[in-house]
Amino acid sequence: MNYLLPFLTGLGASVFGTLLPGILNATVVKISKKEGMKNAYSFMLGTFIIIALQTYLAVFFAKIIDQSVFITNILREIGFVVFLVLTIYFFVAKPKKKKDISVEITRKRKRFTQGILLSLINVFPVFYYVFITIAVLNNNLYTVNYISNILFTVGVLIGAFLAFMFYINLFKNKTVKDNFVLKNINKILGCITGVITLINLCKLFYK
Repeated sequence: MNYLLPFLTGLGASVFGTLLPGILNATVVKISKKEGMKNAYSFMLGTFIIIALQTYLAVFFAKIIDQSVFITNILREIGFVVFLVLTIYFFVAKPKKKKDISVEITRKRKRFTQGILLSLINVFPVFYYVFITIAVLNNNLYTVNYISNILFTVGVLIGAFLAFMFYINLFKNKTVKDNFVLKNINKILGCITGVITLINLCKLFYK
């Protein structure tokens, strides 16, 4: 169980984080539709290298930050505000049309390199996994060490792959706009962030 929890934590956190609409999701969908899955896999491979590095660094920084009670409390408050804003956004924002998430792709650039470059620009995962790791440390879910870090990272990569495939399949057919999950994705994510917000709020009052 000690080895399973880090993997499941990384998997769940990654699926949720990657499902948030972003440039990586939009790009992998565009590549799969216009150039086929082979190039899409190359793009994903490039993103996975950076995601793995970002995750490892996030866990490393989280262990340092967690040693300071003051910084931990500040981050907990910031996390509450962030998830509250996300919850409000998901329930208020209207679903974007397919054309709104399209991304211009330079065909001459190798998809593998493009995946690396876009992932480097996307620094949100570093802060996201710092929050996740601090939550793990505060709740003593498992011991954060070298092995758990590897398992957590593997879970994150598999979760990212599943989320990418989810987006690809959602936009695979022209009738995707009638898909229930796609039409209600903002509300679904809003419910999830709402639960996390309530948990963080309870922790703030409890502390």
